[in-house]
Order: sequence, then C-alpha cells, then structure tokens
Amino acid sequence: MKRGASFLLVGLLGLTLAQGVRSLGMGGVLLPGPGAQAANPAYAAFPGKWDGEGFQVPVGLLRFLPFFADTSPFAYFTDPASFRNNFDFLSAYDQATHLGSFLLNPARSPDEVVFRISADGISITDGQGRSLMPSFQAGVAPDKPSAFTPQPFLPLRLDLGPGTYLSLGPFVGSEGLRVAPNPDLEQAMREGSFDRCKASTPSPCALEAQGSLTSGISLALGFSTPLPEIPGLGRVYAGVRGEGFYGLGYAEASAKARPTFDQDGNISGVSYEARYFLSYPPYLEGSLGQGGGGGGYGLRGDVGLAVDGGDWALGLGVQNLLGFAQWNGVEVTLVDGAETSRSATTRKSDLSAPIFTLNGAYRLPLEVGELLLAADSRFGATAPAFHMGAEYRLGMVAIRAGFGVEGGLRLGLGAGFNLEALSLDLALTTHEAPLVGGTVYGIAMAVRF
Repeated sequence: MKRGASFLLVGLLGLTLAQGVRSLGMGGVLLPGPGAQAANPAYAAFPGKWDGEGFQVPVGLLRFLPFFADTSPFAYFTDPASFRNNFDFLSAYDQATHLGSFLLNPARSPDEVVFRISADGISITDGQGRSLMPSFQAGVAPDKPSAFTPQPFLPLRLDLGPGTYLSLGPFVGSEGLRVAPNPDLEQAMREGSFDRCKASTPSPCALEAQGSLTSGISLALGFSTPLPEIPGLGRVYAGVRGEGFYGLGYAEASAKARPTFDQDGNISGVSYEARYFLSYPPYLEGSLGQGGGGGGYGLRGDVGLAVDGGDWALGLGVQNLLGFAQWNGVEVTLVDGAETSRSATTRKSDLSAPIFTLNGAYRLPLEVGELLLAADSRFGATAPAFHMGAEYRLGMVAIRAGFGVEGGLRLGLGAGFNLEALSLDLALTTHEAPLVGGTVYGIAMAVRF
C-alpha cells in the first residue's frame, strides 16, 4: 500500500512545543524553574536561577517551506507533482513534533508493511526489507480524548496579584502516537510461527497504530506561593492550576495491518483497516462538509510542589489530576481503502488520568568552573520518559551533554556563549525515528539579548 494510505495515522501532524535549546543540549532534561511551570505549577513562583533560556528560534518551521517537498504540505499549492511524488506523512509528523530543531534526516514512511517468517522467526519489514520497530509510543496513549492539552503557543499572561495569574492562548499538538503488535501477533512473534494467525478470517494477528491531533484555545488560572522555610531542607513552593479549553479541532485515528494467507497457508499479502474520528466547531461544517461539526470542550486541574535547597532543587508536578474532555463529531471506518461505515459519535476522556513529572538539579562548584547535573522522569497516563544531563560552565562558555529515553533513545550535545550584549545557545539533538527506527539528527538555536 502506498505511503499515504498505509500511514493515514501518522499524517496527523502534532505541533508541540519543544524543550529549550539549553535543555536539548543536555539530552532534553527538564530544569527546575519558571520555564517548567507547564509540568509543575509550583515553579511559577520559583527562583529562575536554574533554567535560564534564551528565545528559541523555531528553525523546524523552515522545513515547511515549499522547497522541502518531503515535509511541506504547502508544496501541494506550488508544485502538485512534486508533492505527490515526494511528500511523506511520517517525515512531516517527525518534523512537526520537533519544531525547535531543523531535522537533517526526518523519518521516512515505508512503502508497505510486510510480514516475514524465516528460520530466525517472524519479522515485520517495509517494502525494502528493512525492519520496522515492533513497538513505539510517545505521549498519551491516543485511544480516547484527554483533558491534558498541549502547552499554549505565545500565551497572553496577566498577573492578578501575588502568585496569581491568568493565561490565555491557542494550542495545537499531538496528544500521542503509538505503534505496537496486538497480543496475538506478539505471541506469534515469540513462538516464531504464524499458526495462531490462521485461526480465523480476518486474522486475529495485527500490527496496530494510533495517533491524535488536537487544537483549541485554553484559559488557565494558576496560583503559586512560597511556604515557610523548613530548617535543614530549604524553601518549599506550592502551586495549583485550573485550565479549560474550547476546542477548534480534534482528529483521532487508528489503523491495523493484518497478514492474509492463501489456500496453502502461505502469506499472500496484507489487509488494512483504519478508523478515524473527526470533530470541529459547527460553524465550519458548511466549509468542511465532513459531518464532524460538533466541537469540544474540557477542564482539568494540576498541582505541584518544589523545593529550593540552595545548591540543589527538586520538584514534583501532577498534571490532569482531575479532568474532563468531550468532543462531538463523526467516526468513519475504512477497510482496504473502502469506506464501510460513518456515524455521529461523542468521544469522552477519563475523569482522572494523572501525569507525574519529577525533576531535580544539583550545582557543584569546582576549582575551575562550575558543574550542573540534572535529571527528570515522567510517568503515569503517558509513555514513560527519563532524561539526564550535565553542563560545565567556565566564564562565558558552557559545554552541555545528556541523554534521554522518550519514545526511544535521544542524545544531546550543546554549547552556550554568553557575550556582553548577546547570548547564543546551540544544540545538536538526536531522537529515534517513530515506527521505522534509526537515528534522526537535528540542529537547534536560541538567542538572548
């Protein structure tokens, strides 16, 4: 099956806000401080001595210019022939979820999914025989909507009093992406035999994929304050935040690829099944005409604690401790490219799907220069993630390095230059390509005046 049909799912572009360039140079680690208040509302009142970041230049947007035909949907308007021949949904998804970095070699979609059996067992490959990742997940498992929305882009923030603020801004993002074999296929791969996959038609064995895209306008009311200092520990900060959203669009898709067999029990090909849900405000129905005019809304609550111990800091944030989201739209099912059903549907989130973020940092003065060590962990109703990084600072120069596990292994190398009138941060980043595996390289940059 061609790229566009095979990977309808990963064509749902997720525009997410990346970590700062300093953080990327340290493997993507989340540093304590106001820059991390989206993950921990207590950081809104925290000292900014740990997470100093410049303005991150969104260099990844360059790849959406029409002359990058593999990642730019706008090439359709400037050169339709080049768009049809070169545009790749997975490449565009990969770049869109890493807007802070210009990806040098974004992931490429396979032409097809091929199930193979040999003396070494069962493998899943693309049309050129390259192995596909047996499982991959990034973000929230996208089997239903979530009240956990992406961080707003360039929000308008109003200070309402000591520690109290109101924030309003638009958001666009991918809630998550997941690719994995179902239990029957996973068991067949362990056994090295397709016998269980031939038990019925269609085959019970399937490679499954899910993804989602959400957009809207969010309004958040937050409060953060320092608590009385605890002797021997340090200053403790606490914070809460309530955030509601009005939905401008939600798309959720899932796909299954199943092996098919001939009368002799040999693999003859692959059958595809896809389902997608689409929702947008009712006033857009006249323009879009897809039957998804219904819109959505939601509300959630976040809490957090953080400690400033002088030469160390530690924080724990809980996002979406309580929340609710609802989208009204249309659900469509496709089998081997043909539509088999279409119905009006309402999709709702769980009442509680907490996401925990634990992070900390330690500053170690040396005889020459200073060393900063930092780590974070993210778990709960999302794919587990972990990062660790270090920064060595000597005068006007900082050297950074780190690694993380976030939908695969990622590495970071970076440098910072603090000049009199300008500070410049550069980072070389890596991450594992979704679905197809392999290392993707990117370049990020930030400036500070």
